[in-house]
Amino acid sequence: MPLTLACVNPKGGSGKTTIAVHLGVVAHRSGYSAKIVDADPQGSVVDWSRRTPEGYDGPPVEHVGKEEPLTPHVEGAEVVVVDSPARLDERTGAVLSVADLALIPVRPSGLDLWGTAEFLDVLAEHTGAGLQAAFIASQRDVRTSLSEELEEVLAGQGLPLLDGFTFRVAYARSLSEGRTVLDGSDGTAREEVHQLLRDVGELLS
Repeated sequence: MPLTLACVNPKGGSGKTTIAVHLGVVAHRSGYSAKIVDADPQGSVVDWSRRTPEGYDGPPVEHVGKEEPLTPHVEGAEVVVVDSPARLDERTGAVLSVADLALIPVRPSGLDLWGTAEFLDVLAEHTGAGLQAAFIASQRDVRTSLSEELEEVLAGQGLPLLDGFTFRVAYARSLSEGRTVLDGSDGTAREEVHQLLRDVGELLS
């Protein structure tokens, strides 16, 4: 059975596509049969894949049309990473329904969560039915921790918080070039990506 990881946050700019692409590539390069499924109508992962150099060492990318069923796309690989829509709609529930683990990126400012109470209700329905979920710190300032206010909100959801990615120019630059930080010289960023894969493995073990 494939392992399906869904990067989900209905607020745009949360960093979910960055996490989805990097998780897919690091899983692929760690020896897993992997693919990335772009379920976001914006098609950001597909846009990234079109910029990748010929022969790039990464997993295949599949786009799911708005009216297409999602289930057939989460087959055919050991690890499937799904990038979900940047808004709350019926596709969000569909993504959560096929996922083994939902990863919810949150930025240091609590603004990512204040407008997503409805999403957290939807998430709770699925975690109550057996879905595992975790928050991921996204675009975190290397000099500071998450705000106490945000930590309190996250703690109230009863879900773990993974360290995730710090705010580094290397992430945006590499994606714009059709690559990832795994291809660059920023060793700290590379280690963050590998650590996230390890953290996901520990959650699911």
